[in-house]
Amino acid sequence: MKSKFLSFILYSILFTPMLSAQDWADKKEDKKTPTFVFGVNVGTLFANNNTASIYDGSEKNSSYGIQYILDLPQNTTFFDTYFNQSYSLEELPLNPTYKTALDIGIHAGINISRNSSIFVEINMANLSVEQLFTILIDDPTNLAIEPNYEQLPIIGEEKRININLGTQLSFFYKGKTNLYWSFFGNFNRIQLERNYIVIDGKEFEIRHTLPQQPNTKPNGIGYGGGTGVGVKYKLSETLTTDLAYNFYYIKTSINDNLQGFGINHGVTLRLLWNQ
Repeated sequence: MKSKFLSFILYSILFTPMLSAQDWADKKEDKKTPTFVFGVNVGTLFANNNTASIYDGSEKNSSYGIQYILDLPQNTTFFDTYFNQSYSLEELPLNPTYKTALDIGIHAGINISRNSSIFVEINMANLSVEQLFTILIDDPTNLAIEPNYEQLPIIGEEKRININLGTQLSFFYKGKTNLYWSFFGNFNRIQLERNYIVIDGKEFEIRHTLPQQPNTKPNGIGYGGGTGVGVKYKLSETLTTDLAYNFYYIKTSINDNLQGFGINHGVTLRLLWNQ
């Protein structure tokens, strides 16, 4: 499944623009087509959750997780004052998920003909995970059957870069409007920036680095491909808007244990200058 999909994307990128350029080479409209295109992207990224569990505060993902923070002697006075009773970690976050992220970047392309182009774009997004973990508070004055629980926030922050290289092929062209399919290959890099819990307004860091490598953050490189559909509208001879939806099937990796293929979605608005 993975290899067939990626092979189809690669075939589309390499061969379809050449065929389309040959089909339309003799059309007069192509002589007026700008050769180079440059623009900016602003959109949203809906990422899969293959790597989100690294932010759950468990000992499996970090030796300096929630339990480690609760056990640190320098934190004892603060926690004893806040909880005012005996306390213990009851439950970690369930099914951590990424929030929808702002995706911004740049886009550059070459128009092979009025109906086909090749492009490269680089997009950057700051992803976050915001979940809750549960503390059990052993209050002797509580006469209820159930003990007291308090849910507290745990937050993860991550940087992600997507590089797409592909082709756009028009299937409807009328007046100032152009509808197209896109096919592209993808390379990506993700890096953990922060992971922390918040108790009584104070942040406590969950470290994911080794003592001998304090400045090295977990990161990984992935690859894959995708397809999409978009509509362009010509504002002037040099300016075009482009609204697109992209479907990604890519591998993401943040360490050796958290990696794999999955589906991502993106919606992008581009402002393009034609040269």
